[in-house]
Amino acid sequence: MPRADLAHDIAIAMQAARAAGELAHQLQSSVSATAKSDGSPVTEGDLAADAMIRHHLELHFPADAILSEELPDSGARLGARRLWIIDPIDGTSDYVRGSREWAVQLALAIDGRLSLGVLDLPAEGLCLVGAPETGAWLVDATGEHPLRMQPGGDDVLITSQSRRNRDALERIASTFPEFRHLGAHSVGVKAWRIISGKADLYVHPRSIAEWDVAAPAAVLIAAGGTATDLCGSALRFNTPSGRCPGLVFSKRSDHLQLVERMRIAGVELSA
Repeated sequence: MPRADLAHDIAIAMQAARAAGELAHQLQSSVSATAKSDGSPVTEGDLAADAMIRHHLELHFPADAILSEELPDSGARLGARRLWIIDPIDGTSDYVRGSREWAVQLALAIDGRLSLGVLDLPAEGLCLVGAPETGAWLVDATGEHPLRMQPGGDDVLITSQSRRNRDALERIASTFPEFRHLGAHSVGVKAWRIISGKADLYVHPRSIAEWDVAAPAAVLIAAGGTATDLCGSALRFNTPSGRCPGLVFSKRSDHLQLVERMRIAGVELSA
């Protein structure tokens, strides 16, 4: 259960993420995508989920700052201690295709450190909640259950399916020949696959937006996993760029040794 001082934050975050997930799931069968200025897709579902989450946050936490994929970043957030980080639909391309592999992601960072994260997986009927200093739990149709890292079988490396990462991913794959591969787009889905025992390691070799990372990292850490950058350093949030310098998620006790293997192999942050 959450710490008393986080209980209200977590309750509202869960309510917001689940309401947004339900709305986006209802819209999924009829959405179409348009391209944003950076070429990434956006749908009516993304915008509706974003508006739903912000409605809850602005109602209950009017003094808090918000960083969302679907809002211009004015930089005003940099002076705030409390920052809500929103990715209303992580995995929009899968969402548009009618896939189940997308997530609503919401996190709270206080003084640059993750305090809580919520991953709602509407198509799976699951909501994952994590507070790194408290623990993690899963909410499904039967109620609320403790969420802990599940053992896996063979070593599995889960990677991005982006063509932009191809060269770096080939180097990562050659660094870990003992790992078989599993692909996915959504970072939230990747975190869930690690927690649920389907994968062991996820590496993202490029800088990545904080909204992609924050909620999955919070839940993973709270469930007993590790989330760092490519140097093995702890992730920081509410940075001026709004981006994290690469990403390594794992449930391995040798996480830092795996990071060191990549360094020796010359795996560096891609442009």
